[in-house]
Amino acid sequence: GRETRLTFTASEKEQNLLKWLRDKGITIASSCDGDGVCKKCVIQNGWLSCEFSLESFLKAQPDGVVQVSYL
Repeated sequence: GRETRLTFTASEKEQNLLKWLRDKGITIASSCDGDGVCKKCVIQNGWLSCEFSLESFLKAQPDGVVQVSYL
């Protein structure tokens, strides 16, 4: 798997996690482009990256590490 530690600016905190990861060049599968339908953008704990903002992800995962196991 691959781990990435989130570091972002205050202005990015509301951004969608899936979109943010892609913008940073981190490959995340998603055939529905973040609509929560395909269930391919899975990160640790079976969470879907499209369902989190950066801020909400950090509340659930305080260490800021995103684990993408299928890469």
